[in-house]
Amino acid sequence: MRTSAAVAAVLAVTGAALTWAPAASAAPGRDGTECVTQPLGTAGRYAEFVEKDSTRFSDSEGAVAVGGDAFFGDAGTRQGFSIGHKLTPADLAALPGGHSLVVGGTLHAHQVVLTKGSGVYGALDDRSAKGAGFAVDGPHRKGASPTSPIDFGKEFAGLRALSAAWARVEPNGTVAADPTGQGLFLTGTDQRLNVFAVSAADLEKAGAISVKVPAGSSTLVNVLGTSYDMHSRPTYGVWLWDQTKGAFVQDDYAAGSDAFKSVRSKLLWNFPQAESVRKNYTSWPGTLFAPNATVRMGGGNVGPGHVNGSVIAEELITVPGAETHQMNFTGCLPKGTEPGPVVTPEKPKPTDVPVPTPTPTATATPTATSTASATPASPATTAPGPEQSTSPAAPAPSSTPEGDLARTGSAFGPAAMGVAGAAVLVGGGFLAFAKLRKRAS
Repeated sequence: MRTSAAVAAVLAVTGAALTWAPAASAAPGRDGTECVTQPLGTAGRYAEFVEKDSTRFSDSEGAVAVGGDAFFGDAGTRQGFSIGHKLTPADLAALPGGHSLVVGGTLHAHQVVLTKGSGVYGALDDRSAKGAGFAVDGPHRKGASPTSPIDFGKEFAGLRALSAAWARVEPNGTVAADPTGQGLFLTGTDQRLNVFAVSAADLEKAGAISVKVPAGSSTLVNVLGTSYDMHSRPTYGVWLWDQTKGAFVQDDYAAGSDAFKSVRSKLLWNFPQAESVRKNYTSWPGTLFAPNATVRMGGGNVGPGHVNGSVIAEELITVPGAETHQMNFTGCLPKGTEPGPVVTPEKPKPTDVPVPTPTPTATATPTATSTASATPASPATTAPGPEQSTSPAAPAPSSTPEGDLARTGSAFGPAAMGVAGAAVLVGGGFLAFAKLRKRAS
């Protein structure tokens, strides 16, 4: 991992190189402000875009790109990993080389299923149980020289510069907290672009995070700080304002109306300084953009948690059950800003707005039984074994409607813990076979 000083250097030197388009206004979201659709470039076409190594299980509905080594699935815990079952022909056509899976280094594979598209990698390590499984199902091959159709170094240099530039955009939204500090409210009124600045410390203190912006507007949340841990309080839910319902709705796979989903699809959380971002069991709406960080989804006694959007990170480590869903960013954000300092977040303003309450299936303190380490040994030198990618946490059944592969949800229910945990642990060995049957049908 790079040091905090290195991150600070990136933030300090990139401003002069990035400017608004000529017609841009200094005030984001006002009439005449220029913004860029698909601002993330190549990375924005993937559900997971990782510069270095990635350790994954269960399911990603979209495309996956890893610049280093990929540790997908584990024979010791009978866990597989499926990729791309929500990709459309148009999605595939837009991917470099048409590949739904790109691995720049070695793909260490056990029951990896390419439901749609194809895979390319530098080398393949078959980690399946001999005579009782497979490494990769679906079209795949070792790439020609150069191995990868993606220049990860170039892409992440641009992403880091973009992340640093967005951190200088002046907020036009307000951040407020209730007197107990239990709820954090992000409120914006701009019809085009709403920008917030919040400290990582204040964000992770909140049990409930609520975002209220007009339906269809783009939202940029700059989270400042070198680390963020969603489980520190823990945060038990993220709510978005559903304009159709006139109420906050807790994020989950199929939650809310079209107005709700239009907010989620244009929501980006920017972590320009973070070297570590840790998710818990709670569903996360929007794109998690942390190009300098190791992102962990789940961990010991934390449980898995889904991202209803994309993850862009330096490194990605998850426990079994964690999923990324094909809800890529569709918003419009500034290409850059005039040179200037990073915005210092203000302390949240006091508010008496009632804190949203969890849906009946969510709980703030799940009793997940995962023993997965939050800091596994570096996969660059040691392939994860049973002691590193341990038995999964016990999630409730997913609201994902596909009915195939990892049926793991963002919400925990105490009554479902034991049954769901056993189902995921035993069912993990059959994840890829379910996909095989679907491919053949």
